[in-house]
Amino acid sequence: MNNPENTLSKSGLFSKVSLLLSLSFVISAAGTYLGQGFHSMASLIVLGIAFLAGAFIVPICAKASTSAGITALTVWTFISGLFIGPCIHQYVHILGWQTVCCAYLGTGAVMAGCGAVGALSGVNFSNMGRWLMVALLGLIAAGIIGIFIPMSQTVNIVYSLIGMAVFALFFIFDFFRLSKSENTWEAAIDLTMQLYLDYINFLLYLLRFLAATAGGSKSKD
Repeated sequence: MNNPENTLSKSGLFSKVSLLLSLSFVISAAGTYLGQGFHSMASLIVLGIAFLAGAFIVPICAKASTSAGITALTVWTFISGLFIGPCIHQYVHILGWQTVCCAYLGTGAVMAGCGAVGALSGVNFSNMGRWLMVALLGLIAAGIIGIFIPMSQTVNIVYSLIGMAVFALFFIFDFFRLSKSENTWEAAIDLTMQLYLDYINFLLYLLRFLAATAGGSKSKD
């Protein structure tokens, strides 16, 4: 039988993560809108460094105090929105805002479906983490190579599909972690960061896939 206190604890943690994740999406959306005007390489490098640094600073602040952790998370998600703003704006130009909005909603649907599997299926996904990290490193390596050696349309599509598959599995793994974590604000902030990154990465791979397939369709017209 499930322990009622344990069930209540997990429910409380889920509420915390849901609140923080909703706040993060709103703040990130504001940053994305404002960030569409950033086009210089210098500004993008600064934002990228600030985003990467924030990924280490937020957990440190969360350990110090709840208020510091939430404040740092808010700033970090705003910076991330500024950082991806030019990229999202470019996809809006290529695909149209309706398609980009559908991609956001579709990513949310995948997140919900995979989250249900991870949190409610009763399957132990704890061993998935190490394999996902290997897959993530492979994606990063392939992406770096793609900077210097442009990918063909077919390779781009396959790369995007693999990226979506990897982050769909990250959704499952991180929601599984959520179901097993202690009900603390520190854990909630950490899980919010992970799920936010899962969402943004899945979204970007989905938009990349849509842009690649749209490019192929246009070339055939």
